[in-house]
Amino acid sequence: MTVYIEPLGAAILLMGIVVGCIVYRHTRVSSAPASRGDIVGSIASAVAVITALVLLLGGGNNTTTGSDRPASGATSGTAK
Repeated sequence: MTVYIEPLGAAILLMGIVVGCIVYRHTRVSSAPASRGDIVGSIASAVAVITALVLLLGGGNNTTTGSDRPASGATSGTAK
């Protein structure tokens, strides 16, 4: 089975993964003992980045928005 991912969605996912890895590596070298390798913080930051980019760049599915609505200037063929 092949799943197609749009390039914008793949780029957004990749940016979230990169930010999550950076946050994880930064907390791993931290001097505080309670925050060493904070996996929860890195996942939360990745999710926040992905959510913000989807909202800003419109990474949603746009396949149903164009064809569902009739044109605003269209007239019915049954008008007398």
